[in-house]
Amino acid sequence: MSGARARDDLAREAYGAMRSFVLDDERRRQVSDALGISFGKLRALLRLVGEPLAMGDLAARLQVDRPNLTTLVNDLELLGLVERRAHPRDGRVRLVGVTASGEVLARRAQEILGRPPEEFASLTTEDLGALVRILRAATSHALAT
Repeated sequence: MSGARARDDLAREAYGAMRSFVLDDERRRQVSDALGISFGKLRALLRLVGEPLAMGDLAARLQVDRPNLTTLVNDLELLGLVERRAHPRDGRVRLVGVTASGEVLARRAQEILGRPPEEFASLTTEDLGALVRILRAATSHALAT
């Protein structure tokens, strides 16, 4: 096997392992069950923390179509987690922002999602340090391109 091919295989394997942690359905279920809200709604709520967004911008960031987003935002609004408000400079645009209750729920979600996977407990301090260095290097390379 050539060096380039072996490197590509290792890159695929590493990326697959990372995806299994990041896209872990069990973690999504845990946070949804703990907070009593679907992960899709939670994802929208987390996108709004710190910055109200126009519906079109939120739809683009979540990569959902507008009719689906309208339903999602209506549901979040009924739960008292978000509110629509007028855009300060453009009266045609409605912004969606997180309420105080939404902030509390989002913080709880971030705490749950921020807990390292149980599998990390078996890693040594050196292995965790190496993982952090590797991910930082990959992240800075991705941001530079």
